[in-house]
Amino acid sequence: MNTQQRLKRVAKLQNLLSPHSDGGSTLEELCRSMWHSNKKYFIEMAKNNSFQLYVYKFEQEDANTASMAHRGTPARR
Repeated sequence: MNTQQRLKRVAKLQNLLSPHSDGGSTLEELCRSMWHSNKKYFIEMAKNNSFQLYVYKFEQEDANTASMAHRGTPARR
């Protein structure tokens, strides 16, 4: 499965779990919360499925935040 197909599956899951009209959290927000609570668990849970895209995204965000902190620059999200 290519990245575009995975992104479509994640978007479909997000809409099923948290439609925009209900004012609830998005799938990405829920995943980010899990990531911050327990990265090892989230990585294990995400193996071999569409949630792996979030692992890549959150690892990159963490690396960017660490890089900015190391340089003394406020991190952006």
